[in-house]
Amino acid sequence: MKEGELPWHYLDEKIEVAVTGKAFKVITDTGKQYPYVINSVVAKAKVFARMGPDDKACLVENIQEIMKESVGMCGDGANDCGALKTADAGISLSEAEASIAAPFTSAVQNIECVVTLLREGRAAMSTSFQAFKFIELYALIQFFTVCLLVSMGANMTDFQFLYIDLLALIPLAILQSRTGAYPTLNEKLPTATLFYAPVLASVIGSAVIQLFF
Repeated sequence: MKEGELPWHYLDEKIEVAVTGKAFKVITDTGKQYPYVINSVVAKAKVFARMGPDDKACLVENIQEIMKESVGMCGDGANDCGALKTADAGISLSEAEASIAAPFTSAVQNIECVVTLLREGRAAMSTSFQAFKFIELYALIQFFTVCLLVSMGANMTDFQFLYIDLLALIPLAILQSRTGAYPTLNEKLPTATLFYAPVLASVIGSAVIQLFF
């Protein structure tokens, strides 16, 4: 095996693997002694059928651990509850037992809700970052304003502070947070952290512009 190559790279790309619940239990037990077995199956298998609740949860855990990927799970029955709780994003396709365990419940009884969830999730994250930058820059602008006025021996009145906070800030913040999701999914993923160069550069750059003027 070449350096940096993963065990499942041995398998032919043309091979498609389907696994039943009983076979998955055997593979899981074998994987304790021979990890490359479970690694290869999890990486290559396309179909997992007739699996029990514990097997489904175990499969989700293995995908998360071996593939280092975020896992989404859709289910509509009590036997899906374990996997729905284990997955990074669990969606219940019914209002029965599965809806109790899943963070999300879809009124549409098919997997098209996954695309909607991804769209809304990305929109929520992007909007949260935009709201953070807006509030941060508002605070910096007000800070520079007060510093400038104090250096001139003046300051804003209480009514002016109230006007800015109530009539200027709140409506803009509310409207900005109501931004809807884009109709289609983009290949580029949104950042998952505030400590991201474009986010920090935007805030710092605007602060420098304010300070300069």
